[in-house]
Amino acid sequence: MTYFQNTIVQERVLYFFNKSIEQDRLAHAYIFYGSEGTGKEAFALELAKAVNCLAEDAVPCNSCSSCVKINKFSHPDILYSFAAPGNIKDAEIRDLLKQKSANPYRALPIAGHRTVSIDIIRRLKHEAKYAPNEARKRFFIISGAQFFSREAANSFLKLLEEPPENLHIILITNELHLLLDTIRSRCQPVYFPSFTEEQIKEIVKKYQHFEGDLTAIIRMAQFNLNKVFDFLIDDPTEKWELVYAYLKSVAKNDIPSILSIIDRISEKRDKNLISQFLSLVILWLRDALNISITNDEQALVNMDYGEAIANFSRFFEPSDFGSIIEKVEQARTDIERNAHPALTLTHLSLEMNAALKRKTTDQVREEAI
Repeated sequence: MTYFQNTIVQERVLYFFNKSIEQDRLAHAYIFYGSEGTGKEAFALELAKAVNCLAEDAVPCNSCSSCVKINKFSHPDILYSFAAPGNIKDAEIRDLLKQKSANPYRALPIAGHRTVSIDIIRRLKHEAKYAPNEARKRFFIISGAQFFSREAANSFLKLLEEPPENLHIILITNELHLLLDTIRSRCQPVYFPSFTEEQIKEIVKKYQHFEGDLTAIIRMAQFNLNKVFDFLIDDPTEKWELVYAYLKSVAKNDIPSILSIIDRISEKRDKNLISQFLSLVILWLRDALNISITNDEQALVNMDYGEAIANFSRFFEPSDFGSIIEKVEQARTDIERNAHPALTLTHLSLEMNAALKRKTTDQVREEAI
């Protein structure tokens, strides 16, 4: 029997689970953790398929009735839950699952305050009482485990303490440190590193038609597969223009323009959109930092704004870029944890402008980008 022969997965993860399945030593509970866009959810589904596949040689086969149902999120023994707003409707959940079925490597476009609610955990605890309907092993997969409500986390602990013999639980998170120690201690952690460039190209070829070289897009996305798909589906040109306008306004301390741009970004109340915007700000600053150190414009991620980035890097100290990148990353994390977007972006803008003031006069700063 061979496992995951047709699955694109990181080498260390593949080796670990090949051994675990061959030796019949799968843990009752796992935490799949690592940065965004490393295929954690997709592999959780692959693992559930491999354990329950009806084929007799290479598994998962993706053609037997078990694999097909898991791919369609219609298998009664494989329950997939995710952090979402409390007022999300059943029709919205069905639509999100349809999107995930079409491409398990893409992040779900969920806006609003997300949580893994007590209602989700109650449902899973109720389901855990029963034997599998048709699978060898049941799987409960919870994505966005860092968004457990306190009540849900405490209730979930009881399921972890006495898991049924026929059940495997997989928690998925980008932020392992936000999970309760008591939850982490009862789960086997599995780290997912970034995909290689070749792996990303293979996955994109499987799920998205694209003619051309993906290398520049992969670099722009910083090997985050979620963002690669975002850039392929939603042209980032308009966002780059907004980033350029925003950084010009910050450099000039043009408060009305800064507030206008923040209103434009936050009016849709879409945390994913804001996160993408801040990721592009980080890429701009990293480009500026790299060019200020190496003076090599060929290494730029954002070639379209190469001249503007080069000008930007000449007027500010490299140390400014490093400290500002940390501030932007923290703002992005705060917003993903449900901080107020407009207030967070306004505070960030003031901090960025204060950091940039250390190098130049106001007049030179206005000419920087």
